[in-house]
Amino acid sequence: MQVKDKGLVLQSIKYADKKNIIRLFTREHGVVTCMARISKSNTSKIKPSTLMNMNLVDLEFIHKQNKEIQLLTEANCMHIYSSIHADIHKLSILQFINEVLTKTVKEQGPQAELFDFVCHSLMQLDLMNEPVANFHHYFLVELLRYFGFEPVNNFDTEEKYFDCREGKFSGVEFPGPIGLNEQSSELLSKALN
Repeated sequence: MQVKDKGLVLQSIKYADKKNIIRLFTREHGVVTCMARISKSNTSKIKPSTLMNMNLVDLEFIHKQNKEIQLLTEANCMHIYSSIHADIHKLSILQFINEVLTKTVKEQGPQAELFDFVCHSLMQLDLMNEPVANFHHYFLVELLRYFGFEPVNNFDTEEKYFDCREGKFSGVEFPGPIGLNEQSSELLSKALN
């Protein structure tokens, strides 16, 4: 069945002379692995530059329920980044987000809210003019909400140490990586606000 969807290229691996295996995070189908025939000709429906990691694409593929690898028939850039590839800080953050999404987003099926959040965040990163040093921290905190285990911000003078096992602040300091010290806990509390 021919399917149209929006997607984010998580990984593209060269398979043969003119073939690539692409791992995509799509809005309506979740994570999908596709094979694509890539050509540099003017008439090609899939260009090599379209399938670079973290590109937002409009795509068409043939979806077969009983197959692990689908056939990608067309891909076009949905959003072309204007500043990310010229700024080393933004590019580093983009690569970090790519690694996080590659390791965490696994399931198939519709994930429209998560896809929209990631898509909006990447466009926001591209358009930002102010310093982006903490963008990935805020991205991770927001991403946790979509995975269903958001940290509780109950930081106060009594409960000033973050307990990573419970996902909230407590009055007892645990050594890392189980917990955070007072200074790190306070910084986390500010980030959660």
